[in-house]
Amino acid sequence: MVGRWGNGSLMKKEPWIETRQGGWFFVNAVLVAPELVVLFPLALGGLLGLLVPDRGPSPFIDTIPFVASKTIPILGWLLVVPIWTTIHNLRMEGFKLPRIVLGGFLLIHLSFLVYAVRSWVG
Repeated sequence: MVGRWGNGSLMKKEPWIETRQGGWFFVNAVLVAPELVVLFPLALGGLLGLLVPDRGPSPFIDTIPFVASKTIPILGWLLVVPIWTTIHNLRMEGFKLPRIVLGGFLLIHLSFLVYAVRSWVG
C-alpha cells in the first residue's frame, strides 16, 4: 500500500505483522500461550494414561495441570478476553493462513473454557 506521510514522502508497504490485523494476531498468539502450557501436559498425560493405565503421577507431566486446577476456578472467567479478541480478529479481513491459525486459537480457547467449566462444576 503506497501512501503519503504528512511531509509528502512516499512510504513503502508495511509488513503484515505491523498492520492492525497483524497486531491483533500477535496479541492472540500471546494470549494462547498460557493455555497451551496447561493443555499440552493434560493431553500428554491423557495419552499416557491410555497407553499405561497403571502409571503413577509424574512430576514432569502432572505438575502444571495440578497448579492450573487450583487457579482456574479463580481466574477462569478471564477467558472472556482471549475469546473476544480472537473473534474480533477473525472478523477483520486478512490472509487465509492467519485466519486458519486464528481458528485454531479459538479452538484452544474454547477447549480451555471447557476445562475451566469442568473444574467449576467438579
